[in-house]
Amino acid sequence: MCREMRRSDKEMDMEETKIFLRDARVGRLAMSKDDEPYVIPINFVYFKEKIYFHCANEGQKIGYLSMNSLVCFEVDAFLGVRKGCTPCTSTVKYRSVIAFGKASFIEDVDLKKEALRRLGKKYGGASSGSFDEGTFERTLLVAITVERMTGKQSL
Repeated sequence: MCREMRRSDKEMDMEETKIFLRDARVGRLAMSKDDEPYVIPINFVYFKEKIYFHCANEGQKIGYLSMNSLVCFEVDAFLGVRKGCTPCTSTVKYRSVIAFGKASFIEDVDLKKEALRRLGKKYGGASSGSFDEGTFERTLLVAITVERMTGKQSL
């Protein structure tokens, strides 16, 4: 189901949307299996038109993704309140991106290295150096292929 944005006056252009997604610090991954929704906050990187995150090889998230690869991913920033004369005329200032896509598990070691280096750089850790061999055995890389994405803002 693909709907047009109701408030198109608040829609960010695609370049702004991608920049905001790339720079956001925390994303929320929404999944579903057996009619049970599940959403979690994750660290991620966005490059090559995909959203990448790493995790352990087992756990609830992996169970959900193994059963249903369709996901929704969201990032946002609360930028304050614009006070009105009455409570009903006050508004929130914000930016947000919502992406829909399909998650897949990545086995390619070179892509894992690149994503882990980018994660390290984004979150202030080391972005260079070598990885010990066990890193790739205990680390799962997940890529979300973005099928559609919108950005919205009220500044």
